[in-house]
Formats: sequence, C-alpha cells, structure tokens
Amino acid sequence: MQDWLHSMSQPQQRYALGRRFEALTEESFTVLRWAFIVGFARFLSVTTGAFWAVAIHWTLSALLLGYLASRFLLRPEIPLFGATDRRWKRIVQTAANILICVVAFACVMWGLNMLADGVAQYRFAPMPG
Repeated sequence: MQDWLHSMSQPQQRYALGRRFEALTEESFTVLRWAFIVGFARFLSVTTGAFWAVAIHWTLSALLLGYLASRFLLRPEIPLFGATDRRWKRIVQTAANILICVVAFACVMWGLNMLADGVAQYRFAPMPG
C-alpha cells in the first residue's frame, strides 16, 4: 500500500495511470455509442419492418464489427505469449484475437437484439386500463 501511495505521489506515475484510465473509458464509451446507434437502428427495423431500416441496421452492424475488429486485430493484439518468436505462437495468438473479436461482436449484437425486442414489445404493448 505504501508503495502504491509513493508511486502516486510521482507526477509521471499519476499521468501514466490517468492516460490508461482515459484510454479504457474512451474505448468503452465508443463501443457504447456504437451500440446505442445500432440498437436504435435495430429498434426501427423491428418496429417498421421497412427495407431501409433493415439495411441501415445491417450496415451499422458491419461498421460496429469493423470497429471491434480494428480494436482487437489491427491494433496491438491481446498477447497470449510472452514472446511470439515462433510461427505457431503468432498463428495461435491471431486466431485467439479473431475469436475474441467475433465473440465480442456476437455478445454486443445479442444484447442489442434482446434490448431492441424488449423495447419494441414494451412500446407497442396494450396499455392497461
């Protein structure tokens, strides 16, 4: 605990911690903004059933997948090994990062689909009384 307090008394350490926290919150809010936009497009496609709403939903979903792919694949990958000195380690690390990207996208899309369906059902449910 004293080591942490001592390190937080150093301006460089506070700055580095602040930059890491800022990067995390920036990425989180970017994904949340994309999720709200895609969720609203999904809501429109569920409620209207119009081709344009479905097309906008799938276009925005593809853009969200592209953003998540850029986060997990094109920027520095999530490291699985200390050193990727062998070809098989690079292949396994890349495959794992692709899997993480697809799973993250599927989870976001599943959650948005459930949310949009719930909002659509609630919004168009008969009012009691």
